[in-house]
Amino acid sequence: MIVRALRAHARGATGDIVLLWVVAAAFVLSTSMATSVPAELAEAPAGVRAALSAPFSAVLATYGAVLAAVYASFRYTVDRRDGVIAQRLMLHPRWVTLLSRTLGSALGGAVVALAGLAGGHIALAVAMGGVPVGWASVGSALAVGAGAGLWGLGAGIVVQNHLVALFVASMSLGSAVLVAMFWSAAAHGFPLIALLDAFGFDVTAVGVSPADGSGGSVPVAVGWMLAALVAGGVTFMKRDVT
Repeated sequence: MIVRALRAHARGATGDIVLLWVVAAAFVLSTSMATSVPAELAEAPAGVRAALSAPFSAVLATYGAVLAAVYASFRYTVDRRDGVIAQRLMLHPRWVTLLSRTLGSALGGAVVALAGLAGGHIALAVAMGGVPVGWASVGSALAVGAGAGLWGLGAGIVVQNHLVALFVASMSLGSAVLVAMFWSAAAHGFPLIALLDAFGFDVTAVGVSPADGSGGSVPVAVGWMLAALVAGGVTFMKRDVT
């Protein structure tokens, strides 16, 4: 039953226009960082270029996370509007449909994050004459994108209206960067900063001081993801989707 639901979701993903557009947006947005890199850095020693490019990993992960949440929320609300969710519920129990959506949102979020990483590294390679790729940070960025995808799915299920869900999903994550400008300690309690910190990113690159945080980023991140999934799951199981 679960395998059939996953296959049906995978077949729908082959023509996922929403994913295509968000992946393109992540790639273009990440490549824009090349405009902020001074041309003189291309002539700097390799060690200097590597050190200067390290903070960009957190910036790329931030771009990817916000867009991953946008993708997952928009994907669900569009499918609900078009009757895809109702059609799937005629074939599978609600919990099976929810499980396939959860896995699909996490995978889609990771794909969006990967597109952002690719665009960013290409931009840095062009602007700085080549920089080493930290494969550990790549895995962490994909995990952050997957987590953000789960957050976006929860927001989409609860809000339902796709335009409102798009705003809620993006602002509920991106607002952490704005809060960090005024109150760095409070920013550590937001989902985005908790995710970045939990997976080892240098949050100072997005304006947050590690000294101001409590250090418990992993339980905070897990708590936020569970809250989003529980809220979305309860809503999905009880609310009419037609």
